[in-house]
Amino acid sequence: MSFLSRAGIAATRSTRVVQKRFGSHAAHHGPEAPPTSEAFTSNGFKLALITAVGLLVWSRVDEHLTSQGEEKHPLTRYIEYYMRSEEESNRINEKHIKLAQEAAEDLKFYATITPPPKVPLRYPDLLHNASGRCIEVGSTVDTNVTPKFS
Repeated sequence: MSFLSRAGIAATRSTRVVQKRFGSHAAHHGPEAPPTSEAFTSNGFKLALITAVGLLVWSRVDEHLTSQGEEKHPLTRYIEYYMRSEEESNRINEKHIKLAQEAAEDLKFYATITPPPKVPLRYPDLLHNASGRCIEVGSTVDTNVTPKFS
């Protein structure tokens, strides 16, 4: 392959320039799209600032509540107030264990049962003497007996 043919192949190849795009421009198509504001005024920055201030305030309130000489933190007392007692938890656990043992015994019982043997019938269609279709209206109802309604 000669130098000129290589130069011709290289000239026919399209050179593609990759332009760096920012995240705010990724949703827009084309270079004429207006840029969006990338300042510190977006909702993400506001939420982060509010969260940081809220955590700072919470830590100061927490220090104030625990510095008053109380034995337990108010949040701990609130959680303990709505928790189950140990006796009630033990009662619920014992009931659950009892039900689980009964279910295991039932499963063991039903696993040992053998189904009744199947009897192959020679002509099973003979059990159906009447057709389910083409039944005349009133042919299956006894019209001699009139019901008494009181």
